[in-house]
Amino acid sequence: MLRSCALTLVVYVEDEAAGREVNDLISEVMRENPCRAIVVTAERDAAPAGLSARISARCTFPAAGEKEICCEQVMITARGEAIAGLDHVVIPLMVPGLPVYLWWRAGRFSPPPSLRPILRAATRVLVDSATFPEPQVDLQNFSGHVRELAGEVVFTDLNWGRLTPWRELVAQCFDSVETRPYLDRLTEVQIEYEDLSNGARVQRGQSLLLAGWLASRLGWEPARESVEGSRIGQPFLLRAGGRSIRIECRPRRCQTEFAGTCVSVALKSGGDSPAEFSLARGSGVNTATTRMEISGRPPIERVVRLEPLEEVRLVNEEIKFAGRDRVYEEALAMVAGMTAPGA
Repeated sequence: MLRSCALTLVVYVEDEAAGREVNDLISEVMRENPCRAIVVTAERDAAPAGLSARISARCTFPAAGEKEICCEQVMITARGEAIAGLDHVVIPLMVPGLPVYLWWRAGRFSPPPSLRPILRAATRVLVDSATFPEPQVDLQNFSGHVRELAGEVVFTDLNWGRLTPWRELVAQCFDSVETRPYLDRLTEVQIEYEDLSNGARVQRGQSLLLAGWLASRLGWEPARESVEGSRIGQPFLLRAGGRSIRIECRPRRCQTEFAGTCVSVALKSGGDSPAEFSLARGSGVNTATTRMEISGRPPIERVVRLEPLEEVRLVNEEIKFAGRDRVYEEALAMVAGMTAPGA
């Protein structure tokens, strides 16, 4: 048996059921990233107030013939007023000299005051905006936290990681010398997400982040005379020099057996030679079709594979990095600007 620890992983949840759910996920994280896991269950409205803790060992066999690897897991439950002292309990349990990752797995990001010292002690804080109950409002509020704690806390978003294949496909549309000029002529972006499934909320947040990414990378700015972008389905108006760009993030009803996986992106360029670049998820969860239509030329279409990114894989990938993701921060700030009242 080999005891192994490369980092401290603090997981924050807000009810007992979420604590049980995360236990299975932690086992999978430990296979790739041996760690001391500290699962904090903070039941804010529970009574009577109190604090309890227990420790256990989690052991795995990485591969046939290799030694059994065991990691420590500490389970802490704080109820009511006891939450105020969480930092005094959690910080001493962090392994000295090793990176600390805080995984916020509690929906809307609204940390209690006692979590602030833990946030500042973390190498990186992982959130998942897919769990935000009101993506438009919650992303704007989260952007405020990121801005407020800049220089002290490094944030990352698992939902941003889920968008990586889509961002790569969009970028590939403009990789060539022939298509790159169309970026400076974009006038309309349409992002559609499925509206009648458990994945609809996830995709709403993704559509906003994708829009924010495009706008921030291309130097677009929210137009002051924009239509009411705070309402779901209403377009956002942006400007780049003297050019206006319209972005729509809209729900779409889809007839598919793969609930929550219907999404499409279309980018339209104006000028003397108008063009449209589009991506649409296929009937299965693992494929997408890209299409390029340039005036006066036959359309070009191809089918590409989309590799699904499960939660544990996203966490393991984020643990590999310690630095800031400035591209994400700028995309998030753009979402906040686009959805701000009066924008």
